[in-house]
Amino acid sequence: MTYKMLVLDIDDTLLNSQHEISPKTFKRLIEFQEAGNYLVLASGRPTASMFETADLLKLNHYNSHIISFNGAVVSAVASRTEIFSQRMDVDEQQEVIDFIQANDLAVIAYTEDGIKVDRENEYSHIEGELTGLPWEYDEAYFKSITQPQLKFIGVGDPTICKQLEQDLGGRYGKQTNAVTSKPYFLEFMHEASSKGSSLERLCEHLGIDISQTIACGDGNNDLTMIETAGLGVAMGNATETLKKAADYITASNDEDGIVQVIDKFF
Repeated sequence: MTYKMLVLDIDDTLLNSQHEISPKTFKRLIEFQEAGNYLVLASGRPTASMFETADLLKLNHYNSHIISFNGAVVSAVASRTEIFSQRMDVDEQQEVIDFIQANDLAVIAYTEDGIKVDRENEYSHIEGELTGLPWEYDEAYFKSITQPQLKFIGVGDPTICKQLEQDLGGRYGKQTNAVTSKPYFLEFMHEASSKGSSLERLCEHLGIDISQTIACGDGNNDLTMIETAGLGVAMGNATETLKKAADYITASNDEDGIVQVIDKFF
Protein backbone atom coordinates (compact mmCIF):
# COMPACT_ATOMS: atom_id res chain seq x y z
CA MET A 1 0.00 0.00 0.00
CA THR A 2 1.20 3.50 -0.87
CA TYR A 3 0.21 5.83 1.95
CA LYS A 4 -0.35 9.55 1.28
CA MET A 5 -1.60 11.02 4.57
CA LEU A 6 -0.37 10.90 8.17
CA VAL A 7 -2.85 12.03 10.85
CA LEU A 8 -1.47 12.84 14.31
CA ASP A 9 -3.06 13.47 17.66
CA ILE A 10 -1.19 16.27 19.47
CA ASP A 11 -0.97 15.73 23.24
CA ASP A 12 1.03 12.62 24.24
CA THR A 13 1.41 11.64 20.57
CA LEU A 14 3.10 14.44 18.64
CA LEU A 15 4.20 16.18 21.84
CA ASN A 16 6.50 14.48 24.34
CA SER A 17 6.14 14.55 28.12
CA GLN A 18 7.62 18.07 28.18
CA HIS A 19 4.79 19.20 25.85
CA GLU A 20 7.31 19.73 23.03
CA ILE A 21 7.95 18.35 19.56
CA SER A 22 11.37 16.70 19.75
CA PRO A 23 13.96 18.02 17.26
CA LYS A 24 14.14 14.59 15.58
CA THR A 25 10.38 14.35 15.10
CA PHE A 26 10.13 17.96 13.92
CA LYS A 27 12.86 17.48 11.29
CA ARG A 28 11.31 14.28 10.01
CA LEU A 29 7.82 15.80 9.71
CA ILE A 30 9.13 18.72 7.66
CA GLU A 31 11.00 16.30 5.37
CA PHE A 32 7.86 14.17 5.19
CA GLN A 33 5.85 17.09 3.77
CA GLU A 34 8.65 18.23 1.49
CA ALA A 35 8.52 14.76 -0.07
CA GLY A 36 4.91 15.41 -1.10
CA ASN A 37 3.07 13.66 1.73
CA TYR A 38 0.07 15.13 3.55
CA LEU A 39 0.23 15.85 7.29
CA VAL A 40 -2.94 16.46 9.36
CA LEU A 41 -3.32 17.22 13.08
CA ALA A 42 -6.37 15.80 14.89
CA SER A 43 -6.96 16.79 18.50
CA GLY A 44 -9.56 17.28 21.19
CA ARG A 45 -8.17 20.80 21.54
CA PRO A 46 -10.22 23.79 20.40
CA THR A 47 -9.41 25.08 16.93
CA ALA A 48 -7.67 28.30 17.99
CA SER A 49 -5.18 26.47 20.17
CA MET A 50 -4.06 24.19 17.31
CA PHE A 51 -2.98 26.80 14.78
CA GLU A 52 0.34 27.62 16.46
CA THR A 53 1.47 23.99 16.31
CA ALA A 54 0.11 23.61 12.77
CA ASP A 55 2.00 26.70 11.58
CA LEU A 56 5.19 25.55 13.33
CA LEU A 57 5.00 22.34 11.29
CA LYS A 58 4.29 24.39 8.12
CA LEU A 59 0.83 22.96 7.53
CA ASN A 60 -0.14 26.44 6.33
CA HIS A 61 2.61 26.34 3.70
CA TYR A 62 1.52 22.92 2.47
CA ASN A 63 -2.20 23.82 2.43
CA SER A 64 -3.10 21.20 5.00
CA HIS A 65 -5.92 20.85 7.53
CA ILE A 66 -6.62 20.30 11.21
CA ILE A 67 -9.36 18.33 12.95
CA SER A 68 -10.28 19.99 16.26
CA PHE A 69 -12.77 19.55 19.13
CA ASN A 70 -12.43 15.75 18.81
CA GLY A 71 -13.74 15.85 15.25
CA ALA A 72 -16.45 18.47 15.66
CA VAL A 73 -14.57 20.88 13.35
CA VAL A 74 -12.33 20.50 10.28
CA SER A 75 -10.42 23.64 9.23
CA ALA A 76 -8.04 24.71 6.47
CA VAL A 77 -4.87 25.97 8.17
CA ALA A 78 -3.73 28.61 5.67
CA SER A 79 -7.09 30.38 5.38
CA ARG A 80 -8.25 29.70 8.97
CA THR A 81 -11.67 28.67 7.60
CA GLU A 82 -13.95 25.83 8.66
CA ILE A 83 -14.85 23.29 5.99
CA PHE A 84 -17.04 21.27 8.37
CA SER A 85 -18.52 21.62 11.85
CA GLN A 86 -21.03 19.70 13.95
CA ARG A 87 -22.48 21.20 17.13
CA MET A 88 -24.32 19.42 19.90
CA ASP A 89 -28.07 19.01 20.15
CA VAL A 90 -29.16 22.06 22.14
CA ASP A 91 -31.96 20.14 23.89
CA GLU A 92 -29.45 17.66 25.34
CA GLN A 93 -26.81 20.19 26.41
CA GLN A 94 -28.30 21.12 29.78
CA GLU A 95 -28.78 17.45 30.59
CA VAL A 96 -25.08 16.89 29.91
CA ILE A 97 -24.10 19.81 32.16
CA ASP A 98 -26.36 18.53 34.95
CA PHE A 99 -24.95 15.01 34.56
CA ILE A 100 -21.35 16.21 34.82
CA GLN A 101 -22.07 18.32 37.88
CA ALA A 102 -24.07 15.56 39.57
CA ASN A 103 -21.06 13.26 39.27
CA ASP A 104 -18.70 15.63 41.07
CA LEU A 105 -16.81 16.81 37.99
CA ALA A 106 -16.22 20.41 36.94
CA VAL A 107 -17.66 21.48 33.55
CA ILE A 108 -15.60 23.05 30.77
CA ALA A 109 -17.15 24.92 27.83
CA TYR A 110 -15.76 27.09 25.04
CA THR A 111 -16.59 30.61 23.86
CA GLU A 112 -15.21 32.64 20.97
CA ASP A 113 -12.83 34.29 23.43
CA GLY A 114 -11.65 31.33 25.46
CA ILE A 115 -12.66 28.75 28.06
CA LYS A 116 -15.26 28.76 30.85
CA VAL A 117 -15.09 26.46 33.88
CA ASP A 118 -17.96 26.22 36.36
CA ARG A 119 -15.87 25.53 39.50
CA GLU A 120 -12.40 24.71 40.73
CA ASN A 121 -11.00 21.28 41.43
CA GLU A 122 -7.59 19.61 41.24
CA TYR A 123 -7.72 19.29 37.45
CA SER A 124 -9.90 22.23 36.38
CA HIS A 125 -6.97 24.47 35.34
CA ILE A 126 -5.32 21.98 32.98
CA GLU A 127 -7.29 22.63 29.78
CA GLY A 128 -6.45 26.35 29.94
CA GLU A 129 -2.77 25.59 30.45
CA LEU A 130 -2.62 22.97 27.69
CA THR A 131 -4.37 25.11 25.09
CA GLY A 132 -2.88 28.48 26.07
CA LEU A 133 -6.33 30.08 25.68
CA PRO A 134 -7.74 32.61 28.19
CA TRP A 135 -9.90 30.89 30.80
CA GLU A 136 -11.92 31.74 33.87
CA TYR A 137 -14.24 30.29 36.49
CA ASP A 138 -17.83 31.36 35.76
CA GLU A 139 -20.50 29.23 37.38
CA ALA A 140 -23.35 31.46 36.17
CA TYR A 141 -22.38 30.92 32.51
CA PHE A 142 -23.54 27.30 32.64
CA LYS A 143 -27.06 28.22 33.71
CA SER A 144 -27.92 30.11 30.53
CA ILE A 145 -26.28 28.45 27.49
CA THR A 146 -28.80 28.67 24.66
CA GLN A 147 -26.54 28.27 21.60
CA PRO A 148 -25.44 24.80 20.43
CA GLN A 149 -21.90 24.01 21.58
CA LEU A 150 -19.10 22.00 19.96
CA LYS A 151 -18.35 20.03 23.11
CA PHE A 152 -18.27 19.98 26.90
CA ILE A 153 -15.69 18.38 29.16
CA GLY A 154 -16.26 16.90 32.59
CA VAL A 155 -12.95 17.27 34.42
CA GLY A 156 -11.89 15.77 37.71
CA ASP A 157 -10.95 12.56 39.51
CA PRO A 158 -9.66 10.02 36.92
CA THR A 159 -11.40 7.19 38.77
CA ILE A 160 -14.77 8.93 38.29
CA CYS A 161 -14.06 9.68 34.61
CA LYS A 162 -13.08 6.07 33.89
CA GLN A 163 -16.13 4.65 35.66
CA LEU A 164 -18.53 7.04 33.91
CA GLU A 165 -17.05 6.22 30.51
CA GLN A 166 -17.55 2.52 31.21
CA ASP A 167 -21.08 3.05 32.53
CA LEU A 168 -22.10 5.17 29.55
CA GLY A 169 -20.54 2.86 26.97
CA GLY A 170 -19.41 5.80 24.88
CA ARG A 171 -22.84 7.43 24.67
CA TYR A 172 -24.98 9.90 26.61
CA GLY A 173 -28.65 10.31 25.78
CA LYS A 174 -29.83 10.08 22.17
CA GLN A 175 -27.36 12.28 20.30
CA THR A 176 -24.20 12.65 22.38
CA ASN A 177 -20.95 10.67 22.50
CA ALA A 178 -18.89 10.47 25.71
CA VAL A 179 -15.21 9.50 25.72
CA THR A 180 -12.07 10.08 27.77
CA SER A 181 -9.15 11.91 26.13
CA LYS A 182 -6.97 12.10 29.22
CA PRO A 183 -7.62 10.19 32.45
CA TYR A 184 -9.17 13.31 34.02
CA PHE A 185 -11.16 14.50 30.94
CA LEU A 186 -14.54 13.01 29.98
CA GLU A 187 -15.59 14.71 26.74
CA PHE A 188 -19.13 15.07 25.34
CA MET A 189 -19.79 15.80 21.64
CA HIS A 190 -22.57 15.28 19.09
CA GLU A 191 -22.79 11.64 18.00
CA ALA A 192 -21.82 12.66 14.45
CA SER A 193 -18.57 14.17 15.77
CA SER A 194 -15.51 11.97 16.01
CA LYS A 195 -11.97 12.04 14.72
CA GLY A 196 -12.82 9.05 12.54
CA SER A 197 -15.88 10.55 10.85
CA SER A 198 -14.07 13.84 10.25
CA LEU A 199 -11.08 12.00 8.75
CA GLU A 200 -13.49 10.40 6.29
CA ARG A 201 -14.98 13.79 5.41
CA LEU A 202 -11.54 15.33 4.94
CA CYS A 203 -10.39 12.52 2.66
CA GLU A 204 -13.54 12.92 0.61
CA HIS A 205 -12.90 16.67 0.39
CA LEU A 206 -9.31 16.11 -0.78
CA GLY A 207 -9.96 13.13 -3.04
CA ILE A 208 -7.72 10.81 -1.01
CA ASP A 209 -8.80 7.22 -0.45
CA ILE A 210 -9.16 6.42 3.26
CA SER A 211 -7.02 3.30 2.73
CA GLN A 212 -4.07 5.60 1.98
CA THR A 213 -4.09 7.17 5.46
CA ILE A 214 -2.20 6.35 8.65
CA ALA A 215 -3.49 7.70 11.98
CA CYS A 216 -1.54 7.79 15.26
CA GLY A 217 -2.93 8.39 18.74
CA ASP A 218 -2.69 7.57 22.43
CA GLY A 219 -6.12 8.13 24.01
CA ASN A 220 -9.56 6.53 23.82
CA ASN A 221 -10.81 9.56 21.88
CA ASP A 222 -8.44 8.44 19.08
CA LEU A 223 -10.17 5.07 18.74
CA THR A 224 -12.50 5.97 15.86
CA MET A 225 -9.61 7.59 14.01
CA ILE A 226 -7.30 4.57 14.15
CA GLU A 227 -10.19 2.24 13.30
CA THR A 228 -11.14 4.37 10.29
CA ALA A 229 -7.67 5.00 8.83
CA GLY A 230 -6.04 2.60 6.41
CA LEU A 231 -3.52 1.84 9.16
CA GLY A 232 -4.23 2.60 12.80
CA VAL A 233 -1.23 3.17 15.07
CA ALA A 234 -1.14 3.29 18.86
CA MET A 235 1.73 5.01 20.61
CA GLY A 236 3.78 2.99 23.09
CA ASN A 237 2.23 5.15 25.83
CA ALA A 238 -1.35 4.64 24.56
CA THR A 239 -4.25 3.23 26.57
CA GLU A 240 -4.75 -0.54 26.51
CA THR A 241 -8.06 0.00 24.69
CA LEU A 242 -6.28 1.76 21.85
CA LYS A 243 -3.43 -0.75 21.68
CA LYS A 244 -5.89 -3.62 21.32
CA ALA A 245 -7.61 -1.87 18.41
CA ALA A 246 -4.44 -0.76 16.61
CA ASP A 247 -2.88 -2.38 13.55
CA TYR A 248 0.57 -1.39 14.77
CA ILE A 249 2.11 -0.20 18.04
CA THR A 250 5.01 2.21 17.72
CA ALA A 251 7.43 3.63 20.30
CA SER A 252 6.20 6.14 22.86
CA ASN A 253 5.90 9.91 22.47
CA ASP A 254 9.18 10.24 24.41
CA GLU A 255 10.94 7.86 22.01
CA ASP A 256 10.07 9.53 18.68
CA GLY A 257 7.41 6.96 17.89
CA ILE A 258 6.16 9.13 15.00
CA VAL A 259 9.54 8.92 13.29
CA GLN A 260 9.39 5.13 13.54
CA VAL A 261 6.01 5.15 11.75
CA ILE A 262 7.26 7.40 8.95
CA ASP A 263 10.41 5.36 8.40
CA LYS A 264 8.53 2.06 8.38
CA PHE A 265 5.46 2.87 6.30
CA PHE A 266 6.39 5.84 4.09
